[in-house]
Formats: sequence, C-alpha cells, structure tokens
Amino acid sequence: MSSNDLWSASLQDLAERLSVQGLRGKRLAPSTQTAYLSDCSRVAAWCGEHGVAGPESVTASMAEAAFRDLQWAPATRRRAITALREWLGQLHPPGRSPADLVERPRVVQPPVPRLSQTDAAQLVDQAGDAPDDEATRTLRRALALRNHAILELLYGSGLRRSEVCDLSLAALDFESETVRIVGKGGRTRTVPITEPTVDALRAWLLEGRPIIAGAPTTPRNRAWVFLSRTGRQLDGSAVYRIVRRAMGAVGRRGGPHLLRHAAATHLLEGPGGTGGAHLRVVQEVLGHASLATTQRYTGVTTRALQQALRGGHPRGLASRAAEVQDG
Repeated sequence: MSSNDLWSASLQDLAERLSVQGLRGKRLAPSTQTAYLSDCSRVAAWCGEHGVAGPESVTASMAEAAFRDLQWAPATRRRAITALREWLGQLHPPGRSPADLVERPRVVQPPVPRLSQTDAAQLVDQAGDAPDDEATRTLRRALALRNHAILELLYGSGLRRSEVCDLSLAALDFESETVRIVGKGGRTRTVPITEPTVDALRAWLLEGRPIIAGAPTTPRNRAWVFLSRTGRQLDGSAVYRIVRRAMGAVGRRGGPHLLRHAAATHLLEGPGGTGGAHLRVVQEVLGHASLATTQRYTGVTTRALQQALRGGHPRGLASRAAEVQDG
C-alpha cells in the first residue's frame, strides 16, 4: 500500500469511528465530527508533504511542527489535539499517542463587547418598525417581520443562531410562552419566551411567513419557523447578516453571539440592575452543561459571587452589621 493510501485509509477509519458513539457518553455533533476530521486531514497532508510514511510514524514533535506551519490559533490547536487523540490513539498504547505528549495551549478568552440594556432594547425595537404602507403584503414587509422575530428570540431567550435556524413550528407553545430547543450535543431544553417575542412570532407566522412559504420549497422545509426569501430553511450566515445589519443601524458592531451574551448578562442583572435571575436559571436558559461556563459567559467573577453571598446570606454582611450594632 502506498503512503497516500495509508493516509486515506486511516482518515476513512477515523471518519467511521467519529460517526459512532463508541465509549463516549454521547455522540459527537456532526459539526464536531467535521471539524475533527478536517484538523486531522490537514495534519496528514502536512505530514505527507514532509515525507512521513504514515500515521504510525507521526511523532509529537511532528504534530507541533504542523501546528506551527498551519499557524493555528490556540483554541484551534486545543481542538486539533483532541482530534489527533481520536485519530492516533488507536495506533499506540493508552497514554502513549503522540497527541497525548503535545501540550495543550492555554486559551485566553477575549473580553466580550458590552451591550447595555438600553442599547439592546433600541436594537430590537427599531427592528420591529416593519414597513406598513401600500406594500404591506409584500416580501419586504415579510422579511422585516421575520428579522424582528429573530432578534426578539436571540435577545429575549438567549438562543444560539443555530437553534434559531433549527426551530420547528411544532416546538412553539404560545399558550405556555415557551419554545422547545435542541441545543449542543442534542440536549433538549424548554426555554421561556417574552411577551414581545410571542407578539413578534405571531406577526411573522400570520402575516409574513405565508408570503415566503408560497415560494417553491420542499414539504420538509415547511416545518421550519424561519425561512429564507426563497422559502428554504434559514442558515446561520443569514442570521448573522440580519443581526449585523441591525447592529449597524444603531451604531454598533457584532453578531448573534453578542445578543446571547447580552441576554445572559441582563437576565442576571435584572431590569435596571435589580431583581436579577439566579445563575442556575441563566444556565438552564442558555443550555450550558456546566455552571462554570455560565459564570464565564456572563462575566460573573468570584468576587461578585462572594458579594452576592455576603449580601444575601443570613450570615453575610447584614448579620455582621447587626452584630456590630448590638455590640
């Protein structure tokens, strides 16, 4: 078997292993499978160009050299190391894969831009100014109603843009004001929606969507809540453009993730900075598997948590002040 055949066969085996659950607690998402296979394919191509005979000959130093030449960012390197462990782990004793010997780089998360409650309200409300003239029943108004409903969902419930795209008509429950979401890792959660979101969704479904759904489309795509102007399921890039244009209209820059951050932070703060939700509630709404992720996501620091504990616990600052006063 030639060197090229060895690499191809090994990558094909990896693709098959990634597609099944194996020893994992859950199946990898399709996007994760694609990313892992892409990372390994690029490392394999680099190794082949540098005369490496096959996957069994890959060393830790070769993997590190490939990462340097590919100029991957620390976050991409971390993912690639995990992918390489999946790929090369089958060829070596436990813990002796080259990927096990490569140090995982530390990723420093950049600060998330701040969107105030006033800015967010202005952004969503302005998007709700759909044209309402003699062209009321036109495609232009339909798209405006769709975009307003999307922005209300992104900010009102903190959804990911992929979750907005995958939202089905059957997942809407206006009576209980909730939507059923299938998030990362296939985890299903029920998320409450705000009254403005309900109003925006009703307007889109009654006045806007029928106009677009009349375009040529497949029966399956009729199940999606949000459609493109051609009647197909809306994709993530379209949602990003919708949010970017809305941001630009109010003099800001950003995409759907900024609205998700704002939703989480503002939910934690509460209206006007008072009466915010518990961190666990925010975690449930966002669909985070770990509370630590929610803590980082919302910018909650250990000091902030400590202040909340001291201010809200019976043995916190209030009880200490009483003790001092009694003394």
